[in-house]
Amino acid sequence: MMRRLLLAGAAVRWLGSGLPVLVFFALVLRGPLAGRHWVEPELFFWLVVIVATLCALAGLALLWLGWYRRLAELAILGASLTIAATLSIVHGLTTPGVLYGPNSATAVAAFASVPLAVLAAAPVLAPERPLSRRVSVRWRAWCSAWLAACACVSVALLLVPNLAAAPHETSPLAGLGVTVSLAGTTTLGLRHYRLYRIGRRRASLVASLGLLYLGLSTLVWFATGPFTIAWWGAHVIDVLAAFAAILGLAAAHFRDRSLARTLAPVLNRDPLVALELGLTPVVYRFIAALDAKDERTREHVIRVGELAMRAGIRGHLATDRLRDLGLGALLHDLGKLLVPDEILRKPGALTESEFETIKEHPVTGAELLAASPLLSGAADLVRWHHERPDGTGYPHGLSSGQIPLEAAIISACDGWDAMTYSRHYRAALEPAHARRILAEGAGTQWDSRAIALLEAELDENGPVETPVFDAVGRERSPAHLGDVCLDALPDQLREPLAEPAAG
Repeated sequence: MMRRLLLAGAAVRWLGSGLPVLVFFALVLRGPLAGRHWVEPELFFWLVVIVATLCALAGLALLWLGWYRRLAELAILGASLTIAATLSIVHGLTTPGVLYGPNSATAVAAFASVPLAVLAAAPVLAPERPLSRRVSVRWRAWCSAWLAACACVSVALLLVPNLAAAPHETSPLAGLGVTVSLAGTTTLGLRHYRLYRIGRRRASLVASLGLLYLGLSTLVWFATGPFTIAWWGAHVIDVLAAFAAILGLAAAHFRDRSLARTLAPVLNRDPLVALELGLTPVVYRFIAALDAKDERTREHVIRVGELAMRAGIRGHLATDRLRDLGLGALLHDLGKLLVPDEILRKPGALTESEFETIKEHPVTGAELLAASPLLSGAADLVRWHHERPDGTGYPHGLSSGQIPLEAAIISACDGWDAMTYSRHYRAALEPAHARRILAEGAGTQWDSRAIALLEAELDENGPVETPVFDAVGRERSPAHLGDVCLDALPDQLREPLAEPAAG
């Protein structure tokens, strides 16, 4: 997955945002500014101690909150931030020429801060594997051990400032430290950038850039010594990255008024959660309107939305495609808002004319999505979710090779959910029976690739039991649509969407 992400154009552009830092270091490490020094130890002392203390307090607050609420990832990240900030405080306190004379502790503390913080955050950084899950279960002991080790190292450096020699810029240890720092911060930063591409939450973007710049600042170890332009620049980058993260979280908190939703883009690793956090008000309105129209339809679309996203993740879809898949799956039955109730809720078989009315809902739903710039990317997925590989689907009779994989996944998940849940006109089928029908229809009614992804997902994780999107449309949404003009909607929709939907 990481290799695929690195090859994606969006990820390359994200990595390219660190180019100014690389150019800066290239100029000041080996360029015309390489030998310049600006010696202001007291200014540096106060700058580092104040900023690092603020970061340490933030880390301790996150650690306490995670400990109190039993949130393992929050506590681990809080401990990691506390470790980095504590060693940065030691780095500032031991600045030569203020409280201490010439010493190695200031360099040792700076060198160790990011690598040790990355190692402390390893359970959060690592993919979901049995080992990482075992460590996460014992997160209290993990956090306590790392904090105790950090405290011992910090006290030792303050009491015996020349206890250990700082690694030389050309030593293998310096290279290892920079490699660990860059690998850890870039891995976590790429994850958050991917979540930003799915959910479009600015907090995720700010977190990703802050982590990228934090890792790049460790390149200062290839500088010629303290108080060089490169040395000052690395510390300024650290400070800016820290403040960017704080401001990003503050902006998210101001928007959501909820600590849980503020921290979720930073803590979560689940694309489904990222999409749910980034859903626009109009999506909430549309789902709430479906709920008011027919509760079963609303429950159906949120289950299909989650199952389709899970299948898309399994199929390694790029982030933009995954976002459109999630939106298209959630809103694939949006056109049914304009289907008369007597047809939508009819307990018996539909007449031919009634079925023709039902068959209009993919086109109607696509037209509704096309009215929103933020949802228009999913419009064709909604339009084609009833197309079939054998060419007998509707509305356009597309055949295999013409149907996008995302639309095929929605179709397969739609069929599975329709078969395994009761409708107005029939009882639910047994899952095993529904699986046989899916297998028999692969290649004709449903795309074989989509069926393979769906079956693999059902085998490993089972059907949707408690939908991630369950709250969508149930809560009161903001008092404006934000990204769609009411005048662009059909007359039948203006009235139900003109007021916030009550959950």
